[in-house]
Amino acid sequence: MIHAQGHVATPEASRWLQRLCHHFSRKIAVQYDAHQGRAEFPWGVCEMRADAQALHFACTAQTGEALAQGRFTIEEHVKLFARRAPMAVQWDFG
Repeated sequence: MIHAQGHVATPEASRWLQRLCHHFSRKIAVQYDAHQGRAEFPWGVCEMRADAQALHFACTAQTGEALAQGRFTIEEHVKLFARRAPMAVQWDFG
């Protein structure tokens, strides 16, 4: 498995986590509450965690190509939902 971790600095991490997970749950299996979430995408899994400073992402996939698709999916949805106050995911690959 290949992993990538990222975060978005925001004091409203819980709200963003719930919005993203609710949106994803329309098409894929998602489990979430106010502080954590798990989304099972066709390309792999993304686990999310909200704290007072940021929304954190931990994505895993079988291949580099699948992981790149996962990062793109997360990045584009963050951009979509944060149109009024743009935010960007900062990735740390490991």
